[in-house]
Parts: sequence; C-alpha cells; structure tokens
Amino acid sequence: MSNTYITVDETEAFLAANPGVTWIDLILFDINGIPRGKRFRRDGIAGVAKNGLMIPSTVFVMDPRGNCIEETGRLWETGDPDVPFRILAGSLRAVPVGDGRHAQAVISVTEPDDLCPRGVLAKQVAAFAAQGQTPVVAVELEFYVTKPQANGAFKLETPDGISDDPERPMTFQFDEIDALAPFIDTIYKIADVQGLPIDAVMQESGPGQFEINLKHKADAVSAATDALLLKRAIKAAAKAHGLEATFMAKPHHDWPGSGMHLHASLIDKNGQNVFAGDPISPLFRNAIGGLQSTMSDFMAIWAQSANAYRRYVPKNYVSLTAHWGLNNRNVALRIPRATGPGTRVEHRVAGADANPYLVLAAILAGMRHGIANKVEPGPMANGDVNGTPAPELPTIWFNALERFRASDVVRDAFGAEFQKVYYSLKQTERTEFERVVTSLDHAWYAQIA
Repeated sequence: MSNTYITVDETEAFLAANPGVTWIDLILFDINGIPRGKRFRRDGIAGVAKNGLMIPSTVFVMDPRGNCIEETGRLWETGDPDVPFRILAGSLRAVPVGDGRHAQAVISVTEPDDLCPRGVLAKQVAAFAAQGQTPVVAVELEFYVTKPQANGAFKLETPDGISDDPERPMTFQFDEIDALAPFIDTIYKIADVQGLPIDAVMQESGPGQFEINLKHKADAVSAATDALLLKRAIKAAAKAHGLEATFMAKPHHDWPGSGMHLHASLIDKNGQNVFAGDPISPLFRNAIGGLQSTMSDFMAIWAQSANAYRRYVPKNYVSLTAHWGLNNRNVALRIPRATGPGTRVEHRVAGADANPYLVLAAILAGMRHGIANKVEPGPMANGDVNGTPAPELPTIWFNALERFRASDVVRDAFGAEFQKVYYSLKQTERTEFERVVTSLDHAWYAQIA
C-alpha cells in the first residue's frame, strides 16, 4: 500500500493556522470500522509527524466493546507487538465544534499487515490499476438521530420537533430537516473544514432518520476514509447539539433499518466509463454476474453484527436475494437511471454499521471475479422480484460466517490470514452475544415452559 505521509512543515503550518487547537486525535479504523488511536497535545504532534508512533498490533482485531480476542491467534501467541504508524498527508484537520480545541488526523500502518482494512481495499484498487482501470465510487449513509440518555445508556427517542410515529415518516419532506437545521448545518461545517465531499441530505423513512450522500470519487480508499470520517463528523455534530446519532443497522424492530449504499463504476486510462453501453456493456454484465455470484460469500462483511441481521426483512427496500435490475429499488444490485459516464451499480445490501473499507473491497473483489471469469448474471428482475431466480442470501449470522470461512473467493480476495482472523473474531462475538439470556426470553417463554 502506497501512502503519502505528513511532513513536519505541513504540521507546523496547520498549528500556526489553528492557534486554538490544543488536542489532536490520531485515528485508525479497525476491522469493525471503529475509530481508535491516541490523543496528543499540540506540542507533541510535530514529533509524531517526524518519527511516527507505535500502537499494539491487536488494535485491528478488537471486538466492538474494545476487547482483544484471543481466539484470533493474534494475542498471546504473538506477544501483541507494537507496529509503526504514520500520519497521512492532508488528513490533519480541525474539528470545528465546541470550544475549537480539537483536531484530528488519520494514521496508517507503515508495514504490510494482512489485517489492516485500509490495506485490504488498497489491494483491490491496485489489482484494477494493473488492468488499466480505476473504480469510481460513492457512499450513501443512513442514520437515526435520538436524545441521549443518562450514564451512556441508549434509547431510540426522537428529538423535540420530530415525529415518533412510524406511520408518518415524512419521507423526502423538509419539516424534520428544518427542525434539526442547526445540527445539519454543523455537519456541513465540519465537512467543509475537513474536506469531506458531502452532497445532499434527505429525510428518510424512519422517525428521526436521515441520509447523507458523499460525491463520487475516483479513489476508493479515500472514499471509504471519507465515509468513516463523515460518521465521526455526524456524531460530533449531534453531541454539540445535545443529541446522539447512531448508525446501528436496525435500532428499532418496527422502524426501517439503516443501510450503506455503495455506487461503483469503472473508468479506463482515458477516463471512459467501461460500464456504459446500450444500456450496459458486456463487461458490466460480467461485473454484475460476479457481484451476484459472490454476494453470499461476503455476507459477513455486509452484515458484521448480530443486530445487522435484523435489518433483512421483506418489503423494506432490503434485499434477501442477489437480484439485479434497472432502476429497481427492490433488488440488491440496482442499475440507476443513468447513461454514458453515469452508468453504475448501486450495491444496496450492507448495513450502515459495516466497515466501508471492507464493503468496498468486497464489491471490487466481486466485480473482478465476474470480469475475470466472464460470469453472466441471472435474469434481470423487473418490479417485484418474486418469480425471478437469484441466489438467496444467508441472513442468519452463523450461516453467513460459515460461508465466509469456506469461500475460495474470500480467500483469494482478502487473503487466508484475514479470512481466518475475521471469522474467529466474529464467531467469538456471535457466540458471546447469543449466550446472553434477554428479557424477551423471559417475557415469551419463562412462564409457559
């Protein structure tokens, strides 16, 4: 993975331009897409820019609660050694909320590491580059805004001025955007300062649910980083206004889930979209065939948590099968209504809690598989997908993990070590989550058993 790292001159220029900044968060993103790292005072950041910093290698393979998982084989067996990180050039930016004392920068491991999600995606991009092609991608994120609770507890409670009636979603209206206008203004303020290319905001179909889109970018690694930084920006903006934002895939059983939709196309050395055709090119058909045939293999990436599998319910604009179609939101692989340079696929399977690095890596791997093997997709679905054959997705976590572990496609794309460790990490998380007896168990079964 080729990176450009920050210089001392760039660091000192930033500090001079931002005299109020006292603290700088140096952030990496683990396998779950969770930001982790260290916080430095301003007088220490130039030294880090010059010499880098060390972080334990297990930082990539923690569970969502921050536990190092020994089942991965990367803890006691290795001695949990430190690995070197450097600050990425251009990533040191202010966080313009609160008292203005904070800034952040993204760091990347400087040695090859099979478990670095950023590196996994970079390898897929490099494979396309070797063929003279560049992926152009865009990320759309859905999220809920809620009132914070005492002592860090979570409850989905819509903010004042926002409807809590799922039968009155006000989709594509403006009242709730107006009600939360200061919060949304702050998101865009942070994005402007941090160079995040965000586009439209819309009211989604759940109470207090919104979607923000990022613009298309011919740099998939940077686009995934932008998506993760946008999540951080939205959470920071929410906190600044006494709110909380969640990208949980299914925060309420009666309300719509939150997804991450990815748009992807390919351009050649001349900047021409090789997916364009009448209506699509043969190469695009093969890419769709690859995405369709490998979708089940990567289900554990699209849905990386126990909660994410609750999102897959019928008639909720979430696919349970690997259908594809033109201008059809019932399918997993939607070809939007666009021609020429705008021809692309919208991948609609991943939950909003998924890791954009890994989601994009899996999408690109599926496209490469289809193109290399000239895979033809199944029949296109028109309208209702019922009656159109397509592979069913493993919407139970256990089945998805077993498919991931056994997949040759995953092994070829992500490497055997990543496949093994990711499976072990998530299998441990799954068994621990499912071990806990909940109040719902008692309510449904205790007195009738």
